[in-house]
Amino acid sequence: MKRFFALIPILFFGFSLNSYSQEIQAQLDFGVGIPQGDFRQQSDHIGGGLNIMGGYRFPNSPVMLGLEFGFMNFGTDTREEALSSTIPDLRVEVENSYNLAHGDILLRLIAPPSQIRPYVDGLFGFNYFFTETVIRDRDDFFDEEKLSDTNFEDTALSYGFGAGLQIRVWRNRGEVTRSPEDIEPSSVYINLRGRYMFGREAEYLQKGSISTDNGRVTYDVTQSTTNLLHIKIGVGVNF
Repeated sequence: MKRFFALIPILFFGFSLNSYSQEIQAQLDFGVGIPQGDFRQQSDHIGGGLNIMGGYRFPNSPVMLGLEFGFMNFGTDTREEALSSTIPDLRVEVENSYNLAHGDILLRLIAPPSQIRPYVDGLFGFNYFFTETVIRDRDDFFDEEKLSDTNFEDTALSYGFGAGLQIRVWRNRGEVTRSPEDIEPSSVYINLRGRYMFGREAEYLQKGSISTDNGRVTYDVTQSTTNLLHIKIGVGVNF
């Protein structure tokens, strides 16, 4: 934590010595979400998924404002069932997936454009937990879904902080001479980051929470705070 705060004056100092135009950044990350605290006591399943972010850095400033959206899957259950009690000889594959979608407003303090750019983040947003049931044909090579429904969902506010590092792997050599109206990539970065998100209480299902008996469905609902540790790696493109 102390190291994160120690970066802040360094970031400001870097911009005070140089003049930089505005910057638009787009990122695509892949990563995992590891439950923490009460969430981990209730569920030991690690989520995996992807994340997209778009940000705007103000001219001559280390401040970037952005929006971020992500999706994670915390596991699936698959079983075979008769399509209905009146057609028991027609069987289908039923899949339950346990998912989390999240959206955040992001405030980032980032170092000036360079080969290596550290940054720190503050975030505020929401977690949307939902369980989806999909019906597919058995042994379908293309895994095409026939019917789907969201059968359980809940939403909770979240907030947190994080830090990361961008490593430049490509730079547009015409970056210095191009005009501000040109919309083309100026650089590409490998992005490494971690963050801790505090999530308010939510109700959710997890692997094994759905059971069926003689055509009746039972949900074993879990309720807890939803703190998550995110670890991500991805690619960022600057304009």
